[in-house]
Amino acid sequence: MKLSHKNKIFCALDFTELKQTCQFVERIKENVGGIKVGLEFFFKNGIKGVESLKKYNLPIFLDLKLNDIPNTVSRAARNLLELEPEYLTAHLNGGIDMIRSLVDIKMKTKIIGVSLLTSLNDNDLKKFGLEINSKSYVEKLSKIGYEGGVDGMVSSSIEVKDLKNKMPKDFIFVTPGIQLSNTNNDQKRTSSPLEAIKNGSSILIIGRAITNSNNPNQTLKEIISQLEENGN
Repeated sequence: MKLSHKNKIFCALDFTELKQTCQFVERIKENVGGIKVGLEFFFKNGIKGVESLKKYNLPIFLDLKLNDIPNTVSRAARNLLELEPEYLTAHLNGGIDMIRSLVDIKMKTKIIGVSLLTSLNDNDLKKFGLEINSKSYVEKLSKIGYEGGVDGMVSSSIEVKDLKNKMPKDFIFVTPGIQLSNTNNDQKRTSSPLEAIKNGSSILIIGRAITNSNNPNQTLKEIISQLEENGN
């Protein structure tokens, strides 16, 4: 099913305090397709914190990047899957057995494999001792994910452009590292919302550009308008 422009946008809620998070979601809920919560929020608020966000009736992207031996991941994930988040992430470099252990118990939740963090690039891979560029590395991980049965994967729009035609039509490409301007931050493989959608991204994860905005709803409306004007 093709998502509307608004529903392609998930706001990354990189807050720690539950009250602040809920206040922000209440503020933007009419102009966003979903919300993403990660380690910062989860380590402070846990499962009860995620339950508190369900009242907004927005799809929840639970970005915990699970990565451990298969038995540990599957046992831990059972508790998370009871929350019925729309999406749950796991690192593809955990291996195909770990991925399958998660896919086998996923119930309603879509499992999204994390490829190479957008804070890393070719130089980082060389430091790891890997003589491979980021595009090739992500492609190898995508094969592990596909064979393991994931519903989609997280990667920069740079890799999505190459992978889009190699995956089933309903495969979900989630792209973080979305920037509205040339801003110095900790991400290296970035793109604009329009670039990401043109390259084939299904869902855009946008954090600081929204959460640090003086008018987050206006920022969201401008992103949606840009996508609509360009027919994406």
